[in-house]
Amino acid sequence: MVKVCIGSNKLLLELREYHDFNWLKAVKVFTIFDQQDSGNICFGIIENDERYFIKYAGARNLEYTGDIKSAIKRLKEAKKVYQHIDHPLLIQCIGTFQTENGYGLKFKWVEGECMHNHWDFTPFEKYNSPDSPFVKLRSLSLKERISILNQIYEFAVFVEDKGYVMVDFYDGSILYNFKNNKLHICDIDFFKKAPVFNDIGEDFWGSSRYKAPEEYRLNAEITSATNVYTLAGLAYAFIGGRSDKSFEMWEASIDLYNICSKALENNPSHRFETISVFYHQWSKALLI
Repeated sequence: MVKVCIGSNKLLLELREYHDFNWLKAVKVFTIFDQQDSGNICFGIIENDERYFIKYAGARNLEYTGDIKSAIKRLKEAKKVYQHIDHPLLIQCIGTFQTENGYGLKFKWVEGECMHNHWDFTPFEKYNSPDSPFVKLRSLSLKERISILNQIYEFAVFVEDKGYVMVDFYDGSILYNFKNNKLHICDIDFFKKAPVFNDIGEDFWGSSRYKAPEEYRLNAEITSATNVYTLAGLAYAFIGGRSDKSFEMWEASIDLYNICSKALENNPSHRFETISVFYHQWSKALLI
């Protein structure tokens, strides 16, 4: 393990091997996110009195065991995704930069708490600590939580209309500002243009809490129906019993419950074929 001083205020970063971060010397780094297994290390920086979010590939943190060149390649491909999916909820990518041994994306900073803040909260604390963003989310009224889901679903429809499949979308992609009730979407790096196939197998990108069965099968097609499964899983996390899919743990109507139950069918052909159809049925049920 190697410890590196980062930024003008010299925050410590732990790496598997040394990497030159001199490019950060001229700015103040106020936070570091270094526990991702994607191959990226992220920084909150202050530059010319403005806050920015930096996502950087090229350095090996303690969590990443993959190929560094692959991480850089993925981040370069992600740049195009952020450019193509220009939506008000999405964090705004405002530039890229190259270092001698790495590559980075620069975003406008947004205030919000991540719904899967694994760097500050253990799995137990996520669902039980009053300070956990997820617990605070579940403490909101049912109306507020459904409003958040609606915004997420509208974003998903927009992504689908752009021809993308939402690979690796989960609660860690959701930021919420509880002070001004504002939602943001982040980390869409793995979204891909259709057609998409599972070229990895059971370790295909995504959270086990939201992955559909085909996301565990090598060569299976990953489609809008796959995304429908994930979006219904989010509904159970926000207004249901999370892994307990019983109606007894569901806080909303039986109509919404039945829609989400269909969306979680193991066979993709038994679900809603598209996100648009799923959201249309969801919206109709809200009016009943």
